[in-house]
Amino acid sequence: MEIPASQMSTGLPLSRRLKRAVLVALLLGLWAPFKIVWEQEIAREQDFLRYRGITMTRHLRDELGQGLTIGVLSGMRSVVADLVWLNVPIAWMNEEWFKMGGYINLCIALQPRAPIFPDMGGWELAWNASIAAKQDPTQPNVLRRLKASRFWVERGLEVYLRGIENNPTYWRLWSDTALLYDQRLKDYRTASTYYLKASELPNAPVYLERFSAIMFDAKHANDDQAAYAGWVALWERLTPEQRKMRIHEGDRIEGEIRRLEQKLSIPNEKRVFPN
Repeated sequence: MEIPASQMSTGLPLSRRLKRAVLVALLLGLWAPFKIVWEQEIAREQDFLRYRGITMTRHLRDELGQGLTIGVLSGMRSVVADLVWLNVPIAWMNEEWFKMGGYINLCIALQPRAPIFPDMGGWELAWNASIAAKQDPTQPNVLRRLKASRFWVERGLEVYLRGIENNPTYWRLWSDTALLYDQRLKDYRTASTYYLKASELPNAPVYLERFSAIMFDAKHANDDQAAYAGWVALWERLTPEQRKMRIHEGDRIEGEIRRLEQKLSIPNEKRVFPN
């Protein structure tokens, strides 16, 4: 006996299918606001961690390799960055400066909020690599050695500035940059600006507060007017209690101000320490 086609159907009745569709739509509608809030929170966290500056490109996959790429995609950026950093001292020992620079930049891209990478990486490039290039025994041309040395100083400066951009409250990066301008680039006015900023940040050592003014002494920019302004600004920034503390060297600050007031013939009524 032939079975009617309507009885052979295994589908649900139309009414039940409609109810199921309405239920699914309702669940999706309720889930959407939670999903949007969740995605916005992830985006805010990525902005805070500065992770949006890196995307998983083919070049990056080639640099990391399959294993480390999986680690990044699995959320283990810090572990991958640490593993990549292990290549930096190896490249340094082999004097492979371009390879070392690549590893440093990769670590910063993976962990932009970890200041240790630009802190150490900037030093490796601006000091170790640049000095090695300046003393390269395989390059007889002095001008080429100097040019190569300057190249690595500038690469180190770029690393420091990237570090400051991602970690603006970390005093050591400001101090590192100031030291680079001071000792390698001989730009004492810019160094003074970075020393001043470093001294104002949390946990900065007290001695940094004097470096901004020191950059204008006879051994540096040799600008008595700027030096005087720097020492006076520092004196005015300190509280009366701080001026008496040995750690701030109030006696030295006062001595520098008095010396410059005398040297610059500042009128007595305009002096910080009138006679």
